[in-house]
Amino acid sequence: MTGKTTSVLLLGGGGREHALAWKMAQSPDVARIFALPGNDGMAALAKVTLVPGDPADAAFMLAKAQELKPDLVMVGPEKPLAAGVVDVLEKAGFVVLGPVKAAAQLESSKIFAKEFMSEFGVPTAPYRVCNSYDEALDILKLWPVESKGVVIKADGLAAGKGVVVTHDRAEAEKTLHDFMINPECQVKSERILLEEKLTGREVSAFALCDGNTFLPLGFVCDYKRVRDNDQGPNTGGMGGYAPQGWPSAKARRFVAEKIFAPVIKGMQDRGTPYRGILFAGLMVEGDDVKVIEFNTRFGDPETQILMPLIDSDIVPLFAQAAAGELGQGKIALKEQAAVHVVMASEGYPETFGTGMTLGQKIDLPENMLNHNVNDNGLLFVMGAKKKDGRWTNEGGRVLGVTALAGTMEEARDIAYRTISAIRFKGAHWRKDIGKNS
Repeated sequence: MTGKTTSVLLLGGGGREHALAWKMAQSPDVARIFALPGNDGMAALAKVTLVPGDPADAAFMLAKAQELKPDLVMVGPEKPLAAGVVDVLEKAGFVVLGPVKAAAQLESSKIFAKEFMSEFGVPTAPYRVCNSYDEALDILKLWPVESKGVVIKADGLAAGKGVVVTHDRAEAEKTLHDFMINPECQVKSERILLEEKLTGREVSAFALCDGNTFLPLGFVCDYKRVRDNDQGPNTGGMGGYAPQGWPSAKARRFVAEKIFAPVIKGMQDRGTPYRGILFAGLMVEGDDVKVIEFNTRFGDPETQILMPLIDSDIVPLFAQAAAGELGQGKIALKEQAAVHVVMASEGYPETFGTGMTLGQKIDLPENMLNHNVNDNGLLFVMGAKKKDGRWTNEGGRVLGVTALAGTMEEARDIAYRTISAIRFKGAHWRKDIGKNS
């Protein structure tokens, strides 16, 4: 790609996008970042301008891109990818980092992803596809739920709430009913995936892809359950950390050679080259690695861990990948421990529409969003707004703090000390992030 990336249009408005804006704003080449819709935390960054609108509305996004004329469009969340926004913008000549709609099915359809993995030899758990509620019940009757467990996945996007892992047959049957029949359940799916439960330790691997090759970006362990010791329902993510010295070098090579490389080749073979971020959720047992699921963008809160650890100017690499010209680019990572803790609203996650306690005043130390001052306790805003100098919680996951330090214990101490200085009614967070790393 020739020329400098002086302006970026960043789609999304959560903690992930806050971290991306914070990192991209450090690039000497970048003069302006248009965040659509962005959030009030991002607005505190000197180079960021908030732009209202729906990033998943393809027609609106085309008109807005033609107005703003960005050098690079960076897609944060999954909904614009599933809606084909990348296809529309690329057709109009814009340079976009994100996969086209056909390639984004790796995330938007769990069934597509499993069938793709089977076709191209990517290691994953054995599975069955259920095309109706009755078929799902029939298959479940023969499943060794009590002895081996079962993983039940809604086929489409479900904001991290469409997966249930259980050894309880009654819970499995209830989950099928909830996902496919129950009108009160926020997760809706006409097709269901049943998988064998894998054993081992979970980790997420990330790669920057240009359609022909890829560049590994690192590994993050996250916490999906809402309460300590992995209790309670799944969430969009309650925090995480960057593992040190794990997975093994052999396992990391396996991920590159047997997971990322086949996906890139498979997408090429299908005529839909994969350009963007590839996020592989993995189960690791020793040197054995299997894919749990793919996401087709950066994770949230994983991005809030990765971006502070990257010691390179990320913008030229993003632009090269978007243009299909990544070549031999390299990423430098800081040799530090990183821990991220998410603070959530009372009632989160509200899988059954039970409601959350929102609109509560947040007591936030004044300099906490000044990352130049607050280097070791980085605050990223997720679901909070500021009006007339007053912060309030407006979503399930409200904010998160990333801490960097020489050891995991030091990073945990900084993260929890920082987040304990923030208060609002009903706030809750896990106390065990990174504890047994």
